[in-house]
Amino acid sequence: MNKFTIGVIILILAAFGGMIIYSTMQNKENSVDYSQYDAAKIITDTEHSGGIAEHVRGKVDSEVVVVEYADFQCPGCKSFWPKVETMYDNYKDEVAFVFRNYPISGHPNARSAATAAEAAGKQGYFWEMADTLYTNQADWYYETGDSRTNVYIDLFKNAAPDGDVETFKSVMATDETLEKKINWDINIGKELNKVAATPSFYVNGDYVSIGANDSLDDFYNNIEAKIKEKLAATKNK
Repeated sequence: MNKFTIGVIILILAAFGGMIIYSTMQNKENSVDYSQYDAAKIITDTEHSGGIAEHVRGKVDSEVVVVEYADFQCPGCKSFWPKVETMYDNYKDEVAFVFRNYPISGHPNARSAATAAEAAGKQGYFWEMADTLYTNQADWYYETGDSRTNVYIDLFKNAAPDGDVETFKSVMATDETLEKKINWDINIGKELNKVAATPSFYVNGDYVSIGANDSLDDFYNNIEAKIKEKLAATKNK
């Protein structure tokens, strides 16, 4: 057996081993019984989410819960973000707003941006970082490697002027709970809400659709109508 043949065999075995590891990890994730959770409500932190709780703002004990699944690199999510902020301003005293990560595989920087947001969240700056990532999406959209990381660091400095930059860098680079949280959000969306695109909105579990010819205003109005419907129902109990 020559050296070339031995090398090929080693590569095949390494690839096969990698497939086994990947399969084991997937099976471990898929072993979670998601049916025990209610995606329409705020989900408390679990070991599967890395011990990281839902990102919630507004009236956290409200009977009306708006859940958004979004991708930080998604142009549509960025375009609709100002509407999300308007919605929050209008209903923050009546409604709970939940953000769940849903990075799309076709967006190469979506997961790293979600990681940056979650790292900021460890210091209590998730929403500020989310807003900064969307507002400055063009600054990191095409970046890679260290250049991309440096942009995230600069954005964190802007989003969290009192935040600890060194801790942010360390957490973003080494904290495995961030990946667990992102995967948890994805799996909740995939398994329970059947999320197919971003942004996707659910009001008390009801999906709010957007038509092919709908404008951002139309989409906002559809969500607001559903919010008003659910609020009215709680008051008529």
